[in-house]
Amino acid sequence: MRTLIFAVTLGIMSGSAFVVAQTPPAGADIASFAYIDIARIAAESTEGQAANTQVQELSQQKVAELEATNTEVQERVNGMNQQLIEAREKLQQGQNVISVEAASSLQREISRLEVDIQRATQDSQAELQRMSQDAEASVTELQQSLQADFETKLIPAIDKLAAEKGLSFIFNAAQGLVWADPSLDLTQELIDTLNGESAPTP
Repeated sequence: MRTLIFAVTLGIMSGSAFVVAQTPPAGADIASFAYIDIARIAAESTEGQAANTQVQELSQQKVAELEATNTEVQERVNGMNQQLIEAREKLQQGQNVISVEAASSLQREISRLEVDIQRATQDSQAELQRMSQDAEASVTELQQSLQADFETKLIPAIDKLAAEKGLSFIFNAAQGLVWADPSLDLTQELIDTLNGESAPTP
């Protein structure tokens, strides 16, 4: 039973109109602009892909734990249901031949099984809900931690790129851009910069 659906793509700074301001060159009359696609950087950079993999792995682990618990609960409830069916059949088949005491004993067993099944079902639903909430909290916590780590690498890389190109502003393409000249897109350069900085030193 897949009760969890996790968003495994990092929402790196998706809520901000990403702007990096640089001091324009002396005598410059017109500010220079460029833009980047933050979502693409998160999806295609080595750092972003590694982070997304960690989130996916944790999500899959939590889903597997939920499914295992649900299977165990269902097997236990199914076992009690089978006992209930057998007790009812025994009572029905022997109602004319068994003693009143034996019939009363069977009826008490049936009542106990009905209560146990109801209680087990309710308890299992509560346990699965708690596990689901804990799993989502764990994944969210990991996402936030990885996002913070990613930003500590992304922001200096943006600053460096802006300084190298003498840019006054770098915008996030996801925030308000209806159209922009593709030549102003620095996404791939930023991805290459991040990948180069994260590559192991020979």
